[in-house]
Amino acid sequence: MVSTRKPESMTPAEREAEIASILARGLVRAHRAQHENAANSGDSRAEGLELSGDASLSVETRPAG
Repeated sequence: MVSTRKPESMTPAEREAEIASILARGLVRAHRAQHENAANSGDSRAEGLELSGDASLSVETRPAG
């Protein structure tokens, strides 16, 4: 619920509903950010690799220009 009305013209119930909506969106964002940070931690990245720890990688150099 996003209101475009001024708080002075809203009923107490409408103001409470808007506050609850703002807080809920903040909690969802915080939860998603925490989940993304956990997914990007070193431990989970290592588990997602399909190469063994002994595999060697090579990268070709890019031509200048």
